Amino acid sequence: MPNTIKVSILKRVFAALVVCCFSLAMHGQKTRYGQEPPHAKPGTVYPIKVHISGIHSRSEYDGGGLYEDATYVDAIIDGKKVELQVNHDHEEIYGLPPLGDLQARLLKEPRKTNNTPLFREYELLLPDNTIWRCNVTGIFE
Repeated sequence: MPNTIKVSILKRVFAALVVCCFSLAMHGQKTRYGQEPPHAKPGTVYPIKVHISGIHSRSEYDGGGLYEDATYVDAIIDGKKVELQVNHDHEEIYGLPPLGDLQARLLKEPRKTNNTPLFREYELLLPDNTIWRCNVTGIFE
């Protein structure tokens, strides 16, 4: 009789462990929804015209032994051909901007020591009223 009690207790303990393992596994598989893309606030003015003519992606060395993808956009802002950089994570979440004409606003002007648009930060307004933040990383011509 004592053996049957021990077996019964072991079965219950085993069943409890199985239930705990499955409940932890189900908790780990929970769906996590990402942030929604930022939308333009009502009343915000986007006075700068931007024409996007190309989109490309490059892998860049991050210094820690890994390569990180970055998305670049060829654009014309204020008559100057520039390259805008957007974080790869941003592109995965919000998608790529459409080619063509968009509106933008200047978020941050770098030091005023030179007259180049390098390192300026812009906010592009996409047709669905979402915004894309990007930096000028190159100048053409």
